[in-house]
Amino acid sequence: MEVAKAWLDYLLQWATYASVCIEQPIQAPACRPFWTLAMFAFFGIGALVVLVIAWRIVSYRRKLAAALRAELERAEVNHDAIAARRWNGDKAYSAELSAEEVERRVREAVEQRHAANKPPGSIVVDKK
Repeated sequence: MEVAKAWLDYLLQWATYASVCIEQPIQAPACRPFWTLAMFAFFGIGALVVLVIAWRIVSYRRKLAAALRAELERAEVNHDAIAARRWNGDKAYSAELSAEEVERRVREAVEQRHAANKPPGSIVVDKK
Protein backbone atom coordinates (compact mmCIF):
# COMPACT_ATOMS: atom_id res chain seq x y z
CA MET A 1 0.00 0.00 0.00
CA GLU A 2 2.93 2.29 0.73
CA VAL A 3 4.26 1.81 -2.79
CA ALA A 4 0.94 2.89 -4.29
CA LYS A 5 0.85 5.96 -2.03
CA ALA A 6 4.43 6.87 -3.03
CA TRP A 7 3.54 6.60 -6.74
CA LEU A 8 0.40 8.67 -6.24
CA ASP A 9 2.38 11.37 -4.43
CA TYR A 10 4.98 11.35 -7.24
CA LEU A 11 2.27 11.73 -9.91
CA LEU A 12 0.59 14.53 -7.97
CA GLN A 13 3.94 16.37 -7.74
CA TRP A 14 4.39 16.05 -11.52
CA ALA A 15 0.81 17.26 -12.09
CA THR A 16 1.46 20.30 -9.89
CA TYR A 17 4.76 20.98 -11.67
CA ALA A 18 3.04 20.68 -15.06
CA SER A 19 0.21 23.03 -14.11
CA VAL A 20 2.73 25.63 -12.87
CA CYS A 21 4.84 25.32 -16.04
CA ILE A 22 1.81 25.62 -18.31
CA GLU A 23 1.02 29.00 -16.72
CA GLN A 24 4.65 30.19 -17.02
CA PRO A 25 6.31 31.25 -20.29
CA ILE A 26 8.22 28.54 -22.17
CA GLN A 27 11.55 30.32 -21.59
CA ALA A 28 11.27 30.08 -17.77
CA PRO A 29 14.43 28.30 -16.52
CA ALA A 30 12.54 26.23 -13.92
CA CYS A 31 10.23 24.79 -16.58
CA ARG A 32 12.85 24.00 -19.23
CA PRO A 33 13.02 20.23 -18.31
CA PHE A 34 9.23 19.99 -18.44
CA TRP A 35 8.98 21.56 -21.88
CA THR A 36 11.90 19.48 -23.18
CA LEU A 37 10.21 16.30 -22.00
CA ALA A 38 6.86 17.49 -23.42
CA MET A 39 8.40 18.17 -26.85
CA PHE A 40 10.15 14.78 -26.92
CA ALA A 41 6.90 13.05 -26.00
CA PHE A 42 4.92 15.04 -28.58
CA PHE A 43 7.34 14.34 -31.43
CA GLY A 44 7.83 10.72 -30.35
CA ILE A 45 4.10 10.02 -30.37
CA GLY A 46 3.79 11.85 -33.70
CA ALA A 47 6.58 9.75 -35.19
CA LEU A 48 4.91 6.56 -33.95
CA VAL A 49 1.60 7.58 -35.50
CA VAL A 50 3.31 8.31 -38.83
CA LEU A 51 5.13 4.96 -38.71
CA VAL A 52 1.92 3.05 -38.01
CA ILE A 53 0.13 4.80 -40.87
CA ALA A 54 3.05 4.16 -43.24
CA TRP A 55 3.19 0.51 -42.16
CA ARG A 56 -0.50 0.04 -42.85
CA ILE A 57 -0.28 1.73 -46.24
CA VAL A 58 2.69 -0.44 -47.27
CA SER A 59 0.94 -3.57 -45.99
CA TYR A 60 -2.22 -2.68 -47.89
CA ARG A 61 -0.26 -2.02 -51.09
CA ARG A 62 1.56 -5.37 -50.80
CA LYS A 63 -1.71 -7.24 -50.27
CA LEU A 64 -3.28 -5.42 -53.20
CA ALA A 65 -0.32 -6.23 -55.46
CA ALA A 66 -0.49 -9.91 -54.44
CA ALA A 67 -4.24 -10.00 -55.11
CA LEU A 68 -3.77 -8.41 -58.54
CA ARG A 69 -1.02 -10.91 -59.41
CA ALA A 70 -3.24 -13.80 -58.32
CA GLU A 71 -6.09 -12.39 -60.40
CA LEU A 72 -3.85 -12.23 -63.47
CA GLU A 73 -2.69 -15.81 -62.90
CA ARG A 74 -6.29 -17.00 -62.62
CA ALA A 75 -7.22 -15.06 -65.75
CA GLU A 76 -4.64 -16.87 -67.88
CA VAL A 77 -6.23 -19.65 -69.94
CA ASN A 78 -4.33 -22.92 -69.83
CA HIS A 79 -5.59 -24.79 -72.87
CA ASP A 80 -3.61 -27.95 -72.06
CA ALA A 81 -5.19 -28.23 -68.61
CA ILE A 82 -8.64 -27.64 -70.05
CA ALA A 83 -8.08 -30.32 -72.70
CA ALA A 84 -6.86 -32.80 -70.08
CA ARG A 85 -10.02 -32.37 -68.02
CA ARG A 86 -12.49 -32.35 -70.91
CA TRP A 87 -15.19 -35.02 -70.95
CA ASN A 88 -14.21 -37.98 -73.11
CA GLY A 89 -17.13 -40.18 -72.18
CA ASP A 90 -18.39 -40.31 -75.73
CA LYS A 91 -15.16 -42.06 -76.74
CA ALA A 92 -15.37 -44.67 -73.96
CA TYR A 93 -16.77 -47.38 -76.22
CA SER A 94 -16.42 -47.44 -79.92
CA ALA A 95 -19.58 -47.68 -81.98
CA GLU A 96 -18.36 -50.92 -83.55
CA LEU A 97 -19.05 -52.94 -80.39
CA SER A 98 -22.22 -54.92 -80.22
CA ALA A 99 -24.61 -54.70 -77.30
CA GLU A 100 -23.49 -58.17 -76.12
CA GLU A 101 -19.83 -57.10 -76.11
CA VAL A 102 -20.62 -53.98 -74.08
CA GLU A 103 -22.66 -56.08 -71.65
CA ARG A 104 -19.83 -58.60 -71.31
CA ARG A 105 -17.29 -55.84 -70.56
CA VAL A 106 -19.58 -54.27 -67.95
CA ARG A 107 -20.10 -57.65 -66.26
CA GLU A 108 -16.34 -58.29 -66.17
CA ALA A 109 -15.72 -54.87 -64.62
CA VAL A 110 -18.43 -55.44 -61.98
CA GLU A 111 -17.09 -58.91 -61.16
CA GLN A 112 -13.55 -57.54 -60.79
CA ARG A 113 -14.79 -54.88 -58.39
CA HIS A 114 -16.74 -57.44 -56.37
CA ALA A 115 -13.66 -59.68 -56.20
CA ALA A 116 -11.48 -56.77 -55.07
CA ASN A 117 -13.96 -55.71 -52.36
CA LYS A 118 -14.74 -59.24 -51.18
CA PRO A 119 -14.49 -59.54 -47.39
CA PRO A 120 -11.98 -62.04 -46.03
CA GLY A 121 -13.13 -65.58 -45.28
CA SER A 122 -14.32 -66.67 -41.88
CA ILE A 123 -11.78 -66.22 -39.13
CA VAL A 124 -10.96 -69.34 -37.13
CA VAL A 125 -10.63 -68.75 -33.42
CA ASP A 126 -9.12 -71.27 -31.09
CA LYS A 127 -11.70 -72.39 -28.58
CA LYS A 128 -10.28 -73.64 -25.33
